Amino acid sequence: VIACRGEGWGEGTLPWVLEGYGGQRLEAGDEMEVLVGLDGGEVGVSKEMGEGVRVMGFSRMGAAGVRNRLVERATGELVVFGNADARPEGGMVAGHVGAHRRMGEGPARMVLGAAPWEKSARPTVFEALLAETAAVFFYGGMKGGEWYDWRHAWTLNLSVRREDFLRAGGGGGFEERLRPVYYEDIALGWKMLGERQGILYEPGARVVHRHPTTLEQYLDREELLGLMAPVVGRVCPEVFAKLFGGKGVEELAREYRVWTGMDGGMQRWIYERMKGWEGLEEGVLGAGEGRRRVLETVYQMHVPLKRLAFRLGFLRGMELAGDERWEERRAVGLWRGMAT
Repeated sequence: VIACRGEGWGEGTLPWVLEGYGGQRLEAGDEMEVLVGLDGGEVGVSKEMGEGVRVMGFSRMGAAGVRNRLVERATGELVVFGNADARPEGGMVAGHVGAHRRMGEGPARMVLGAAPWEKSARPTVFEALLAETAAVFFYGGMKGGEWYDWRHAWTLNLSVRREDFLRAGGGGGFEERLRPVYYEDIALGWKMLGERQGILYEPGARVVHRHPTTLEQYLDREELLGLMAPVVGRVCPEVFAKLFGGKGVEELAREYRVWTGMDGGMQRWIYERMKGWEGLEEGVLGAGEGRRRVLETVYQMHVPLKRLAFRLGFLRGMELAGDERWEERRAVGLWRGMAT
């Protein structure tokens, strides 16, 4: 099940991703259907997207709503969520199926597959930061075959029994008011699992994540995450409390106004240094333990800048938390005023 923006749906990485689904190696007797949902935009002229692929257009509603509509139309026992920029390797679907079969019957559970970033022709230190630290995902500290909590419900490579999905929390599905994107996946994880360690990490179910990202795009992502956080506080207050140490939206907003009101000199210094790292080839990191330590240092150095983007987004998100304004929720580069 893949949700993607309607604009340019047949261009870019999606055909590459669907080619990966076309090459899946399934066990005898297993069948697979691939459902692609366009979030805004019509399918238009039919395009050959591969055998067993159904492309459906929906009015603009956000990723959560599109995924819900696709699951409603799915016919299989197991749903594997993917991204329009995450190409599965040949054994990905079988890896999910096998993990669920080994678990057997029981309470609702999920399986998370691996999602390494695709390397560019000349990978940089910044690319290594995204791929090997907790800057975006925290795969680095995870071990295959171990169980994790709801915070690891990442829909770029996640599977769940359809029956469990539909009945979760008495109502099932993603919270559609968390839109256009972000937090809807971990909110589903909380609704299905609560505090239980119910997500099995299966690195053999693997996708390659093609998502080239600049420093500016990364900071815009943090701004949008911050902007969406007050929406979580309004719609899923229990999830918000778990994420932010029991603090309420207004309490955090007061703290963030103080922090963002301080001198931006440090953030400008960090931004300049990060721009330098962005242009250096990753070979300067060395190898082994030395590489790990340098990357960890770069990660720690960039955290205040990351927090600035998030906090500025959060404060703007206070104005956009009502669902009637959801289409205004987008990053506008607020961090640039203090960091550049």
